[in-house]
Amino acid sequence: MTVTSPGRSSGSFLQRHSGRVVDPPRATWLQRGPVVTWAIVGLCCLVAATNGALGDRNARAAEPFRLMAEAESSQPLSLADASQWTSTGTIAAKKLVEQNADEELEPLAIPALTLQHNQVQSVAISTSVHATQFPSASQMPTASLSTSDLSPNAICLPTPSSLRESLSSDRYWLISTRHITSTACRANLINPSLHISRLNRCGRTTPSSLEEYLATFDPSRPRVIYVHGNRRSAPLAIERGLNVARELQCNRLDSTPMDFVIWSWQSDRETFAVADARIKAERTDAQGLYLAWLLHHHVAAGQPTALIGFSFGGRIVTGSLHALAGGVLGRRQLPNEPVIAANIDVGLLAPAVQSDWLTSRGYHRMATQNMNRLVLLYNQRDAILKNYWLISRIRGVRALGYTGPTRFAARYDGTVLPVRSHDCSPTVGKAHSEEEYYKRSCYAGREMASLLQTCFQVD
Repeated sequence: MTVTSPGRSSGSFLQRHSGRVVDPPRATWLQRGPVVTWAIVGLCCLVAATNGALGDRNARAAEPFRLMAEAESSQPLSLADASQWTSTGTIAAKKLVEQNADEELEPLAIPALTLQHNQVQSVAISTSVHATQFPSASQMPTASLSTSDLSPNAICLPTPSSLRESLSSDRYWLISTRHITSTACRANLINPSLHISRLNRCGRTTPSSLEEYLATFDPSRPRVIYVHGNRRSAPLAIERGLNVARELQCNRLDSTPMDFVIWSWQSDRETFAVADARIKAERTDAQGLYLAWLLHHHVAAGQPTALIGFSFGGRIVTGSLHALAGGVLGRRQLPNEPVIAANIDVGLLAPAVQSDWLTSRGYHRMATQNMNRLVLLYNQRDAILKNYWLISRIRGVRALGYTGPTRFAARYDGTVLPVRSHDCSPTVGKAHSEEEYYKRSCYAGREMASLLQTCFQVD
């Protein structure tokens, strides 16, 4: 008996003959040839067409890179060719062309700038100080001078970007008195030998001179003199001063360039605690006289000036304004004529100044005659200023940086001194640290930066 049933392989049918399964003969490839052959041919054609299309597309995609490579190997990338691309090579080419143009213009523009400066300076109002008044960059436009005013050999060219950037950027100065005596009775007040240097933003110094410092006075640029506190070495004083300068830059309201001066005095640590503080307190009189001597030049030249002092630096600041007005420090006075109504804005942080020294009978009583306004940041929890009385050995004596504002002498015209004060004890705590006033929410950076604008105004 034969039974036919579907098999499991290839869908073939199996025949059972007398109990055994017999698979019928399979069809050969030759029998299936026409169908399989045409399928293989079609697949090969499809693969060939696909490879051809991919090859053309890759060739077209590689063409720009091939052209770029040929152009770079034959000649450098020019500005005209670069305008069609946005690669890093193009940007570098544009910068190179601009830099070359600036370098070509700079030697030609310097005579024109010098001539413009001389003509603008000739019509400016001269002051009594023996210093050259340089106008600011905004006061020297080429359009303000007619071509008839220029000499035949003068060349009028636009200022290169490198010169414009130098004229509009902040400048940093270092004035050091560490090498001269800090004893008031022996101080040279005729012509103290101040060490003056230029600083860059990294703190590197370049030797300068008093003549160069005075020659850079500019009524359109505020000049801030910062006086540090006790136990500051020379490198640390520079570092701390540049940090304060950055705070002013971050918080100022406009982009007016400034000159920032670091007053570096001999305040290195010499002994322990109270004994060291007494030594430095005695040195502040001589430092106040030196600073007053410099401020005399500022006032004579009409240079807008602001003073910032921390701890003993505040004592030097108020002492200098007192000596500038003809006051006595350490039984010495300046040989110059007294100056009042200087209208200098002052910022004091935790000043180590006796709280009654700025009153009408205080040691620095004449300082307010040269103040325009005062910004005072104090701390009623300061652990160092709490024991300020140990310096004078008189109990009950307190520091202005601990008590806050009390009473102040009148200004030169009899008006009340404008004072803006803030107790920073909730944020600074017991620390006598200048950094904490700037880091925390005491807003020291904002308050000190306000001096840059108000030093142009008289309250």
